[in-house]
Amino acid sequence: MKTTNPVFTGMRVAVAVLGAASFLLADSDDSSNKKFNFAVIGDMPYGPTAGGPDPAPRVQVYPSPEYDRTIANINADNQVGFIVHVGDIKAGTTRCDNNVYTENLNFFNKFEAPVIYLPGDNEWTDCHRANNGSYDPIGRLTLLRTTFYASNKSLGKKKMDLVRQAGYPENVRWVEGPVVFVGLHMPGSNNNRNRTTGLFLDLTDAEYTARNAANLTWIADAFTLATNDSKIKGLVILAQANPFERFLESGQGYTVSGYADFISSVRTKTLALGKPVVYVGGDTHYFRVDRPLTGTYPACTTAALPCVPLAVPASPTDRVDNFTRVEVFAQNDVHWIKIGVDSKDPNLFSFSPQTVPGN
Repeated sequence: MKTTNPVFTGMRVAVAVLGAASFLLADSDDSSNKKFNFAVIGDMPYGPTAGGPDPAPRVQVYPSPEYDRTIANINADNQVGFIVHVGDIKAGTTRCDNNVYTENLNFFNKFEAPVIYLPGDNEWTDCHRANNGSYDPIGRLTLLRTTFYASNKSLGKKKMDLVRQAGYPENVRWVEGPVVFVGLHMPGSNNNRNRTTGLFLDLTDAEYTARNAANLTWIADAFTLATNDSKIKGLVILAQANPFERFLESGQGYTVSGYADFISSVRTKTLALGKPVVYVGGDTHYFRVDRPLTGTYPACTTAALPCVPLAVPASPTDRVDNFTRVEVFAQNDVHWIKIGVDSKDPNLFSFSPQTVPGN
């Protein structure tokens, strides 16, 4: 999808933060004067590809010139403290072969600054598809974990320490100045919930249920820290899924949302916190900065299809004003977003789309 008419481009937004009782705050002695930038990307590289046409299997081809230019463009900005890739390191119609994971590990380690990578659906939940190679998704998830999450360090040439959740090493937390960052394993394709067709079925949703419970605990711990620590001014949640426009995907046969628990928890905790919260995600390939969370959104979470979500709040007081969503550039729009943090700015956060020359 093209990125025309980005919403609230250049808007400055305050943000609220996460952590846990076991989470050690870095830079807390000077957080009141902290100023830094970080980059967010996702849903890349998607090309080039070879083979096909669909449904015949296609493969990613490496190197990826557009992605290489993006990496170089971010590396050239010496004000970027770290980079977060929110998932989908391959196209949804290409094979999940082993080289995809090793090639992307090499890509991440080309970045000069630390890189935090969160899993998307294309690299594991969708690998059961014939055009993905008919792989067992759980086997691909195991490969992801052993390839990218083998230590408490980030990826990238320069490393940073991360706190990883026991049993779910892809779930991470770290602190920079007055901001706590939380990375969640919450991919597209309905969060791997309620798939009733194809290979390697999990009809009891065992994988989703266990991981969803872990995610909710991870989020709750973060909000507790943000509530209890007066030095924390902002909370940033990062994950691959778009839990708003894609809470029930059309044509997939899903009858219950894989994101309802996340939305409910974040809505309740954001309102109670009273500090701004930012969610950075991807999946629907449309750059935007907006405020989609309301007291009734998503409007439906079960099988009455078609479901038409509320386009606007039910009332002027219905919108959760201290929640901002940022969706990354993606697929054919291979660019990045710089997010600035300034402790002395009452709004704390600023968002700036960065266009990569040649892309």
